[in-house]
Amino acid sequence: MKRLTIFILLPSFASGGAERVTISLIENLDKSNFNYFLVMQNTYGPLKCNIAKKKIINLNSLKFRYALINLVKVIYKKKPKVIFSTFPHMTIFLLIIKKIFFPKMTIISREPNMPSISLLHTSNSYIIRKLYNIFMPSIDGVIASSTAMKNELLLKGIIAKKIAIISNPINTKKIRNVEKVHRFGGKGLRLVFVGRLVYQKGLDRLIPILKNIKNIHITIIGEGLERSNLEKIIKKHKINDKISFLGHLDSPYAYVAGADYFVLPSRWEGLPNVVLESLALGTPVITTKEIYGLEDLKYNILKNDLLLCKNIKAMANLIIKLCERKDYKNPILRKSLIKNYNSQSQYSKKVSNFIEKIFYENKTN
Repeated sequence: MKRLTIFILLPSFASGGAERVTISLIENLDKSNFNYFLVMQNTYGPLKCNIAKKKIINLNSLKFRYALINLVKVIYKKKPKVIFSTFPHMTIFLLIIKKIFFPKMTIISREPNMPSISLLHTSNSYIIRKLYNIFMPSIDGVIASSTAMKNELLLKGIIAKKIAIISNPINTKKIRNVEKVHRFGGKGLRLVFVGRLVYQKGLDRLIPILKNIKNIHITIIGEGLERSNLEKIIKKHKINDKISFLGHLDSPYAYVAGADYFVLPSRWEGLPNVVLESLALGTPVITTKEIYGLEDLKYNILKNDLLLCKNIKAMANLIIKLCERKDYKNPILRKSLIKNYNSQSQYSKKVSNFIEKIFYENKTN
């Protein structure tokens, strides 16, 4: 069988969960079935990958809309049969391009977040939401990471047979390869956060509640535009001694493994990789019910490994009642708490099967 030429699109090498899932997909793709190209809006960012340079097409643009002419030229040159996108603003423009220039091309998207909430906070939100509602029902296939996300896509007019629920992959062998766990010293609750420092992640609403909680410390791992604002909030509440910033780390797992709890105060998410990784490291998670995708992790909710708070006030009331881990003086790597997860190879296989299924069904119709 002839290999299927596929374009996989990313805006950059930012260190977000969507980017990491996409890179993992490519690195584990069956190269005997797919002739892939990673098409980048630009190649900025700290994320590292094991992808040959000849397989990366850099459109070299700060904005995706400025890259569209070059993208059309590259499509004409390489003639991909399928384009795979993982960001809604890119998917919308791909659907428009398809309608105008490439009606036989198959477009498949992976939704990184709950669309109704995330699109409210994107640039040019009103226009993007309108275009999303108009064009997304014509998508050939969509990968959702949770039941809640699938239900929302159905409400957007995408028919059920076009949607596959495939939960995000984790590499437990890599994650759990921790020689020594790191825990901020002393008795008292020790929390950790890993992620981009942006409005979505909600650290600005978590930090103030620490003021009234004794013997607590949070280690924040990541970088982003919100850092200076977060530092102002910390200074305002005079809680510098309760918070440490470590910046971006390629491997934050020792700190996650050492913490008493992982905390994620996000305003919205899809199915956050950091939660899956924390559970794999044996570290329970405190987060909010605003992250609807986590409702699929019923086993962890039942076991109280995953604590879903109604809101930030409820999170504060919960944190006050929690205690440090029993081995806080000499912490060790705990047993994994996660069940029924996708390995990277399993995820890639499921996505590949879905892509081929959608493509060949379109070809016969």
